[in-house]
Amino acid sequence: MRASLRLVFLFLFLILISGVSAQTGQPPNSLVPNNPSQLPRFTETVAMRDLLIPPKAVKELRRSQNALRSGDTRSSAQHLERALKIYPNYLEGHNSLGARYIELHEYEKAAAEFQKAIDIDPRVMQPVNNLSVALFLEQRYVDAEAAARRAVDLDPHDPTARYMLGAILATEDRNPAEAIEMLRQTCNQFPDARLLLAKILEGRGDAKGAEKELRDYLAVPDAEKKQNVERWLVRLTQKSTANATTEPKTP
Repeated sequence: MRASLRLVFLFLFLILISGVSAQTGQPPNSLVPNNPSQLPRFTETVAMRDLLIPPKAVKELRRSQNALRSGDTRSSAQHLERALKIYPNYLEGHNSLGARYIELHEYEKAAAEFQKAIDIDPRVMQPVNNLSVALFLEQRYVDAEAAARRAVDLDPHDPTARYMLGAILATEDRNPAEAIEMLRQTCNQFPDARLLLAKILEGRGDAKGAEKELRDYLAVPDAEKKQNVERWLVRLTQKSTANATTEPKTP
């Protein structure tokens, strides 16, 4: 069960790293889900600290941006590394570098950069959310849960933080009631929450509830995982029918 939930959860980190700061710009196509209209939008603002960046660091940031636009993630990360050597107190730079490391599958390094961003300003949400994703991808589920709970504490109404916490709990196979609550509250923003809900409900023997979540997912326009979910739904329906025919009839 953990493997399948982990695949669903991978969708989340693609969401998180795409809108972290104005410096990152538009993410490469490989990071854009098929239906980006369903994703949360982060406000892009110019912080006062951006005005303090030395000119040499600004040049490296621009080169990083150009490399990202051309699809060269490694080069983009290297320019960010140089910029941060010049100006290590740049929160958005650490967050963006963490995003590059995620794309390069260097999750431990990504977690370290997100933590540096948090150390600069622990009130900023995106690095905390992203840290929980990096820790999850390292399979450090306890630490990922702690980061997700910290994000929820920062903003109890943030759908990304709540979805992350629900997804992590589902993967850990812990606190199903809390996981269900978190996921139900984020279904509108994250259709994949219904798939996680279906997994939890199926595991608890609630095939009908799982079927409903799958049908609701398929009702979403341009459902990204339509074919796989349709096969899953057929299997569940067949299982429910078989169970109903084998149950003893009440005299």
